[in-house]
Amino acid sequence: MLSKIKSIDNKILLNVKRLHRKKLNKFMIVVTKLGNNGMIWFTISIPFLLNKEYRSIGVKMMLALLLSGFIGEILVKHIVARVRPTKFLLQEEMLIKEPITYSFPSGHTSSSFAASCILASYFGSLSIPAFVFAVLMGFSRVYLRVHYPTDVLAGAVLGSLCSLIVNIFITL
Repeated sequence: MLSKIKSIDNKILLNVKRLHRKKLNKFMIVVTKLGNNGMIWFTISIPFLLNKEYRSIGVKMMLALLLSGFIGEILVKHIVARVRPTKFLLQEEMLIKEPITYSFPSGHTSSSFAASCILASYFGSLSIPAFVFAVLMGFSRVYLRVHYPTDVLAGAVLGSLCSLIVNIFITL
């Protein structure tokens, strides 16, 4: 079963590589950099934190981001210890600096889905742009060949679950 998943992951990576174009490369690099350390989502949460009426949204976003980061980056990545696809590439094929952590799950994607799901719980369909960006973030990680598709899928699930946990257990 794992070999089948790995085979599908590799096929998708190869097909995504065929999409590479100079302008798209630059765009994907910008998208992925916005997600470094979840900074875009922490930044988006600040206006909510500063506004008393919307403070609970900012607090829940921060908590969901911290929870997804802790579970994904500190626990799961070190338990699974999946080597990134970059380990199998030549250095000249890299479009961004190789991340130093393990691959599974995608932290960029988990933080994006954690924040987007919190926004969705308050704003419903108005949060669609956040989800579009979250999907784009996950795709950028595969496009830049720093994650396998299943890393991104796991990150989306993890982030969504963390927002659900925060929404269930944190009442403000």
